[in-house]
Amino acid sequence: MPKAPTIRSLAEKLKLSVATVSEALRDSPRVSPETRERVQRAAKKSGYVHNPLLGAALSAVRRARHQNYRGTLALVDTAEQGKAELMLFHREIVAGAQERAKELGFTTELFWVGDGPQAVPIGRLSSMLFARGIHGVILLPFNQAQDFSAFDFDRFAAVQMDHCLIKPRLHTVLPDHYVSMMHALERLTGLGYERIGLCMERRKDVRLLNKWSAGFMSFWRSYSQNAGIEPLIVPELTRDVFVEWFRAHSPDLVMAHRQSTVDWMRSIGVRVPEDCGYFILNHTERTGPCAGLDLQPQRMGAAAVESVVGMMLRYERGVPQYPQTITLEASWVEGPTLRTG
Repeated sequence: MPKAPTIRSLAEKLKLSVATVSEALRDSPRVSPETRERVQRAAKKSGYVHNPLLGAALSAVRRARHQNYRGTLALVDTAEQGKAELMLFHREIVAGAQERAKELGFTTELFWVGDGPQAVPIGRLSSMLFARGIHGVILLPFNQAQDFSAFDFDRFAAVQMDHCLIKPRLHTVLPDHYVSMMHALERLTGLGYERIGLCMERRKDVRLLNKWSAGFMSFWRSYSQNAGIEPLIVPELTRDVFVEWFRAHSPDLVMAHRQSTVDWMRSIGVRVPEDCGYFILNHTERTGPCAGLDLQPQRMGAAAVESVVGMMLRYERGVPQYPQTITLEASWVEGPTLRTG
C-alpha cells in the first residue's frame, strides 16, 4: 500500500521547503499566489489530507512560545451614511466576541464597509484582510441586508449574524426569534393578557425572514381561539400611525422594538401598565425600565467566534455547500411595564 502523502513528501516533490509548503496550504500571504496555487494543486492531486488535530497540537506548541496569540479575527459592520459607529446591540455582540476570542487565543479587529473615510469597498476588504494574515471573518447583523458577492470568501472562514446578506449564503448565528416570540406569548397570556398587539417597522421583520410576525401569528392560530390583533407592520412607525392602530384595536399589551410607543400611549391618556402593558422585543435597545426579551448579544458574539475558530482549525474556507444555523433563544426580563397580580 503506498504511503499517504505528507507535507515533507510534497516539499521534496515540488523542491520547496517544508515551511513554504505548510504556509501555502494554510493560505498564508507570506507565500506568493503562484506558489500557493501550485502547492494546493499538487496536494489535491496527490490526495493529501490535512490533519486538524495535528495542526492544533503544533499550534499549541507555537502558542506557548508566543504568549498564546493565535491570530486576529475580523468583525465587519456597515458604515451607514458615512458614519462608522456601532449600534448599542452591536457593541454588546463585539464585547462578547472579544471576550471569547481572548479565551481562545485570538484578538479581534473591527472593519467597516460602505461609504466614509473609515470604510472600504467590499471587494477591497477581502484583499486587505488576507494581506494582513486574517483568515476568520464575522459579519455583524447589518441594519440593511448587503450583497457580498465581491468579497472573496474562498480565502476565509466566515459566518454572518442574522440574515444580513442578500448573497452569498453563509453559516449563520442569530437569536431564535420565532421560538422566543412563541414562548413570550405563552408567558404573557399566562399573566392574563388577551389582546396583545405587535407593532414594528417592516425592515426589522423582513431582515429576519419575517420570524417575529410568523411566531406571533402562529401562536394565535395554534394556542388560542382568540385570533389576536392584526400586527402593525409598516415602512415607518410614527406616532400618528401607531395611535390610529391603537385606538382601532384597543390592545391590553403592546410588543414593539421602540420604547417611544410607551410615550405615545401616555400622550393619549393610556396608563402603563395599568391600562396597557408594554413588552420590548430587544431589551438591549430599551431607553428606560421595561419588561422584554434579552436577545443575548454577548452570547451571539461568543458563539460566532467559536464557529469561526472551529472552521479555521478544520481548514474550512469559502461559501459552504450546506449552510448551517446556530440559534439562541432569548431570555425573559422582568420590568415595571407589566402588571403584577
